[in-house]
Amino acid sequence: MVDLQESLRLKANSFGWIGQFFQSMAHMAPAIGIISTAQFMASRAGFALPLAMVFAMVLAILLAYCLGLLTRQYYGASGYFQIHSRALGSRIGFITSWLFLIYEPFNTFTTLLGFGVLVLEPFSEAYCGYRIPWWVGVVVGNFLVTGLSLFNAKTSVRVTGLLGVVEFLVFLVLSVVLLAHGHQGFQFQYFTPQASADGYGGLLFAFIFGFLCFVGYESGLPLTEETKDTKVSTFKGLIRSVFLAGLFFVFVSYATVVGFGGEDSVHFAKSFSDAPNPYGATLALQAFGVVGPWLIFFAAVNSTLACCLASQNSASRVFFALGRAGVFPKWMGKTTNFSKVPVHAVTLNAVLTLVVTLFFSSFVVRENAFDWYGFAGVMLVLPLLVIHFVTCVSVFVAYRYREQGQFKFLHHGIIPSVAGLLTLLPIWGAIYYNRTPPMSYAPWVVLVWFFVGVGGYLWLKKKHPDNLQALEHEMKFLS
Repeated sequence: MVDLQESLRLKANSFGWIGQFFQSMAHMAPAIGIISTAQFMASRAGFALPLAMVFAMVLAILLAYCLGLLTRQYYGASGYFQIHSRALGSRIGFITSWLFLIYEPFNTFTTLLGFGVLVLEPFSEAYCGYRIPWWVGVVVGNFLVTGLSLFNAKTSVRVTGLLGVVEFLVFLVLSVVLLAHGHQGFQFQYFTPQASADGYGGLLFAFIFGFLCFVGYESGLPLTEETKDTKVSTFKGLIRSVFLAGLFFVFVSYATVVGFGGEDSVHFAKSFSDAPNPYGATLALQAFGVVGPWLIFFAAVNSTLACCLASQNSASRVFFALGRAGVFPKWMGKTTNFSKVPVHAVTLNAVLTLVVTLFFSSFVVRENAFDWYGFAGVMLVLPLLVIHFVTCVSVFVAYRYREQGQFKFLHHGIIPSVAGLLTLLPIWGAIYYNRTPPMSYAPWVVLVWFFVGVGGYLWLKKKHPDNLQALEHEMKFLS
């Protein structure tokens, strides 16, 4: 007879810090990350593209450090609900988790949309003789990722790691060759604000999309229940993945500016941002010749699948935790007897991706697909920035008031304060410097989602307060 308590558990000790590292790296998706953000960044920052990426890297490292500090005290499959509720109360924990639900489940679609619009359509048209619509990539990719997600967590993480190594190496070699062909020596001016094509506003706008490259480093948080020695492993995986990804993004951004070139920053901003598939065509041909576009396409496919698989693993664990606590239907919080995979939660995320695809396909056409991808990007990064700000506050409160005797002024006071203040810059930029439709619609969508979450919390607080408490203390209840 199956132990009912066991059906509510994920498989413990499935992987260590290396698994957390690859989960984070795969979700950040180095190859598709730079492909899908560099043109937006360059459209305003111009030659200052690598500087904007440096700013994004610094912020990401600080935020990853703060998140790592919290996971040393609190963890669970519910992710942000667990850590923010324990530090600031269930009201804040529920709202930040609600904001997370507009990001992670939506991320699979957004990543596949970016691949379809920026890679699949121009590549297929140029090298296959006909254009494969973006939605075909979304549907096929969704089925592949869902199938891989149904294996146990250890297998899924190994697949994401293998795919991530391939994409990393291809773009690393691409950048080295571009710099070797440039023969310019180190160009320090690309790391100065004066290189921006649109002043400080353009640099701040690029900073927003630069941070989007790092989105996903926190995706291992819902997998902490399945991580061996999670308090140490999660911290190591977070910091090391963000640091390595940051060096990669800065290096590739610099090589991109050198390799693509341009008369001046404004000219580069226009020519690079308007170019169809610049990495898979112009830069790939320049570096590798006729085989180049196929190499970049192969790396982009690997990167997209790895990112979506990591996203699927993360989102499904949050759905699972919500079902286990009774916030979602109870059947959502059950795992398979053999692999301990939350099959119902995985299926829900796959269905949501297909529904969103059907909705977007009614108005996203070739002429406006690039702009709608920008809308999706802002809609993802804005709630995450708010969540990270709350994480910074949670570090201070948790160590100063909840965990007596552990507060250290530098680690739990200064660093979270600096990180929190820096987080406000791209939040402000995403609202004030984002005035072009449809991207300008994104903050309003997030605001509506926020108020729906407030209403949901008030309803749960009144009707089902025990379910909120179960989420906040889920690891204690399962021990």
